[in-house]
Amino acid sequence: MKFIYIDENSASELVSERFLQSTEFDQGRDLVDFLFGKKVPERPTPKTIYHKYDDGLYILPSDIKPSINYLVIDLEKAGYFLTLGDEGCLFVLQKILRFATKYWKDLKPSISERFIPNSSKTVIFPYPIGQQTSLRVTVERNPDAKRREKREKGKALLVYRIGTDEGGGPNEEASVTNFRRSMEGLQGAIEEINSKKTLDQKSESNITAMSVTCLSHEPIEKLPGEIGFDTWLKKLTTLQKQFVSSSFTTPQRIEGPAGTGKTLCLVLKCLHNLLAAKNNGIPYKALFIAHSEATRQSIQDLFFANDQWGFSNQYSSNTSQSVKIATLHILCGDVLNTDISETEFLDRDAYESKMVQLLYAYESLIKIIKGDLESHKPYLSTQFLDFLAETDEWVLAEMLQHEISIKIKGRAEEDLDKYKKLPRLNYGLPVENDGDKTFVFLMYDAYQELLKIGGQFDTDDVVLSALAQLGTPIWRRRRSREGFDSIYIDETHLFNLNELSVFHRLTVSESRFPIAYSVDRSQALGDRGWSEVSFELALDPERRSEANGKTIKVQSVFRCSPDIVNLAFSVTASGATLFTNFDDPMVHAISTFTAEEEKKCSEPKYLQYISDTDLITQGLKRAECLAREMDITNSDIAIVAFAPDLFNSLVEYCKDKNKPIEIIKQRGDFEIVKKAKKSGRFLLSSPDYIGGLEFDAVILIGVDATRVPPKSSCENDESANFLSYSAHQRLYVAITRGRFRVEILGTKARGISKLLSAAIESGLLKIEEG
Repeated sequence: MKFIYIDENSASELVSERFLQSTEFDQGRDLVDFLFGKKVPERPTPKTIYHKYDDGLYILPSDIKPSINYLVIDLEKAGYFLTLGDEGCLFVLQKILRFATKYWKDLKPSISERFIPNSSKTVIFPYPIGQQTSLRVTVERNPDAKRREKREKGKALLVYRIGTDEGGGPNEEASVTNFRRSMEGLQGAIEEINSKKTLDQKSESNITAMSVTCLSHEPIEKLPGEIGFDTWLKKLTTLQKQFVSSSFTTPQRIEGPAGTGKTLCLVLKCLHNLLAAKNNGIPYKALFIAHSEATRQSIQDLFFANDQWGFSNQYSSNTSQSVKIATLHILCGDVLNTDISETEFLDRDAYESKMVQLLYAYESLIKIIKGDLESHKPYLSTQFLDFLAETDEWVLAEMLQHEISIKIKGRAEEDLDKYKKLPRLNYGLPVENDGDKTFVFLMYDAYQELLKIGGQFDTDDVVLSALAQLGTPIWRRRRSREGFDSIYIDETHLFNLNELSVFHRLTVSESRFPIAYSVDRSQALGDRGWSEVSFELALDPERRSEANGKTIKVQSVFRCSPDIVNLAFSVTASGATLFTNFDDPMVHAISTFTAEEEKKCSEPKYLQYISDTDLITQGLKRAECLAREMDITNSDIAIVAFAPDLFNSLVEYCKDKNKPIEIIKQRGDFEIVKKAKKSGRFLLSSPDYIGGLEFDAVILIGVDATRVPPKSSCENDESANFLSYSAHQRLYVAITRGRFRVEILGTKARGISKLLSAAIESGLLKIEEG
């Protein structure tokens, strides 16, 4: 093919249709196949027609009345276009069409679309600078000017160069050979399309005795999450659909960055298998595991909205098909229901439980350093001693808690000798020799003693005890009757190895592990050491399903605007270069926003203020301003404070000024979000609690050089690496909560956080004075 012709009406339809934003949708795949000349789909959307005529490809409106404004891509001169691969080709085409639709409506170009001075040319840079590509598209805004002046009134555009160099510059003459061919062939293409339509009409039935009205199969749009199982299946991308409907006997993982619909896919896959069992008359029990109680409740609501058969409401009623929705903490408590009482749990909610663990870790750390450090000094490495002397005590406590959960309980099974043999975590306590590990184990013993004094068990204790019971002959005999036919785990990256080791023991079969789980490793706090192999080993330790296990990686981001995706990419990329095991899910991520949705967006901003007091007062004012500008309710905006003192000050300020707010106190707390919607209040959170939620806009307060990551005067490299690692995770999570707007506030004296340096240098974050 030598050219592609697209008129204005068709271009507007292509940029507005969500299913044409990514090749992960069938319609997007069809469009790419058409561009590559592989096949001509019947119709990409109800309002457009694809047609191949002579040496060209035409995309025209379904009424065959093309607009006077049109775009031509010269595939001979801009042949590099077809070397970009399927996703790249579609992405660049969408960027070209977005420029064209704005140009035809006399709208201001975006920052990546640059008019060349003293020229009729425009250069489009499709990819963000942060992705380090020099790809550019050159457009002639007035091709074949003299000839067209006598024949046409509309605005024509010609894409005549796509590549990584400047070509001939502003004075380069664009070849119009294929541009003229497209115009000469237009009428022939229209006649051929009309001729085909006439033949189709003649072949239709001529029975007139009955009038038949066919209703559209298009579903009525409802609120996200509430459109029903069948409707969701029509809206899934090809990869999502593949995950939901694929056969299920071995572990299956769905990976992707925040906002790609991983949780929804798990819910739909669960419903798909339950429905299949119901249709076949087969008894079927499923288990769905959430990390926290708030997340469990939100998943329960998601089931309620899409489970028209009531599978999620019937688990305790001895029905043939049902799903149990629980946290791991509750599930293990049920396994141990005769041995552990409610008061013995640190907290039923896993996240709150781990906050209590941190307090116990702090107390045990202080006790051992004061009482035993002097006697152990000769056996400790110099690096570890310096680390203990120079690091803030609360940072030490957080790292100790991490070491206990991930290493001592998670991998060493609470055995000192096994712990000594394990390699240290890349971003954990700098334990270099056996003496260092023995001293840390003393802290662990003190931590366990505090639990005993309080008569309590932490999450790891509960899980380890449950594991022991699941290994008994009693469970092995009951397993075929009481086990689960399939298991679904949301946010697997938030569990440690002990916790994940429970699941493969809960399946009906000892040889098959139908376990589906979602992963976004960059949301996991600190270094959990997760890898492709470690996930598989945890969920299928016998490696029976190694050859058949599946991984689906989704890249289409549905929550965030392109600007927010690019900002999140910049943050994760800067982290990935420092931390080799910080998984970067944004590398190939793309936004699926339509042109209409992009109109609601604005590029992310960094606003600088003089003092913390200004941060607090102006943060609330910015929230009120955004609510007015975007015409949204207060509850569609989240304010995220990145330091405890700022969080507390915001709460006090709102109380003093009678500002209506709701406070998010646990991760994924949809109940508080619902409450805020009813009362029209802003939502206040910390980055640790904001995960699992989404908002039209987020305001991040206190993202400056001394707070993200937190910095102390005596900080050493080990604690700095851990804090920086955690800071990347928290900032990534907070940024990706926003759909249309992200505003970041910091104090000028503290300086801008280094985590944002790459974004600022790349022009992805605009700095303004507050």
